[in-house]
Amino acid sequence: MKFKGIRYFFGFILASMLVGSTIGLTSCGPKEQVCGSNEEYETPITDAFKFNLDDVVSNNNFLTATTGLAISEVKVIAYTDGDTTNFSLVNGTGGENDRFRLRYEGIDTPESTGEIDPWGLKASLFTKTKLKSATSIVVVNDLVQFEKYDSSGGRYMGFVWYKTETSDYRLLNLEIVEQGYSLNYLQQSSALLPGYFEAFKEAGEAAKKANRRVNGEADCDYDDSGEVVETTIANAKENFDTLGVDYNTSSGGKKLRITAIITGVAGYNFYCRDLVKEDTDETFSGIYAFTQYKSIDLKPGYIVKFYCKITKYSGNYQLTDIETSTIASRYAFEYVAKTKEEVEKLGYEYDIDAYKIPDTSITKYSDFEKYTGNYVEIPLTVHGDRNNPDAPYYESTTTSGGQVFTILTYYGDMSLNIRCESHSFFSDAETISIVFEVGKTYSIKAFVGCYQYDEDSEIEYQLSLPSFRDGYQNYIQEVTE
Repeated sequence: MKFKGIRYFFGFILASMLVGSTIGLTSCGPKEQVCGSNEEYETPITDAFKFNLDDVVSNNNFLTATTGLAISEVKVIAYTDGDTTNFSLVNGTGGENDRFRLRYEGIDTPESTGEIDPWGLKASLFTKTKLKSATSIVVVNDLVQFEKYDSSGGRYMGFVWYKTETSDYRLLNLEIVEQGYSLNYLQQSSALLPGYFEAFKEAGEAAKKANRRVNGEADCDYDDSGEVVETTIANAKENFDTLGVDYNTSSGGKKLRITAIITGVAGYNFYCRDLVKEDTDETFSGIYAFTQYKSIDLKPGYIVKFYCKITKYSGNYQLTDIETSTIASRYAFEYVAKTKEEVEKLGYEYDIDAYKIPDTSITKYSDFEKYTGNYVEIPLTVHGDRNNPDAPYYESTTTSGGQVFTILTYYGDMSLNIRCESHSFFSDAETISIVFEVGKTYSIKAFVGCYQYDEDSEIEYQLSLPSFRDGYQNYIQEVTE
């Protein structure tokens, strides 16, 4: 394994050694049967709890129900974490309106996306594994007793039943509690869903008595050593199997310290790139950073130093678990330079301009890989939606329940669509139609990202627009020649 320029920092060495020794003795001994593994406990409470709603599944619509029992058979669209999954209706029309994000009722698994907590990755993997093995999945909710949406308004609430080739339907929410991946948060009984309250209470008490996982067991794959790896973005990507958060193995990844220059801001989040590159590299290595909606003052050209982790989300590298507090502390977010003069005084080149494409190195679709996470300027030709040839976009629902628009474009004969999130100027159909016209070519300044629908799908590349600080005309211009 090749590591370029990594240094290890150990804070409070003696304290860390003492804590490490204590953890080693208490968390990895015989009592901790699943420490560092994904081994399952027996679940007699879940085994005994039976599904009794077969006769109403096909006669209801989970999404359109307004009161009483909401229930439908669904299939997985995307996995988010241990207590949230994206589904679509099996008996729907197959369109975007059949897709929705569901937050599991009665549980709250540890974080595994914007932040990484102990047991979060294992909870996420457990949910994914169970649903991937399912031959049928049914979601249900009592809209009299429970809320239809979560507090954000963007996610439906519900209980998830699944069955496999070798088992009858099992209540996944309940199983997660009994396995110890979440405490029991079901506080109300339901006349339409009898027995749920009692089963959750019993499962929660059993897991607590046994100290299972979040009830007291240590997650030995979670790195709480205090060790920090100082690295470049390029090195973090190259050595992802050692440094990164891995959802397949439940490795929590290393805490990284990265020094980078900001190349763009996207809502609360940002893009950044390395300050140096290898002589053999064509571009500086860039990446998207997800702050989990934490506000921080950033502008293109700032050099910053911060602590984070690196993960892959739908095939795309991104930084997460970012420490954003600027208050003096061990993990404070630091501003190294804010002006061109300060950057150059440090010996770095102040260059935040977009990479210009067309480029002789772009001859096939996969050539966009080298630009992922980077700011580019590229000519794109707009085409119409297959269902509406005059519309230069299609509309869909985001994983958080909001609306997102995808502007349909080609680079030559290669698809390279533009994804417009809510932070961008193009967050409604009318504005998109005014600026973009089917058949015309535009020079676009945006960031290259990629998307992988699932593990078996091909990588798709797309552009994401930054937050416009000085008008969209500086980022999008019609090509008239």
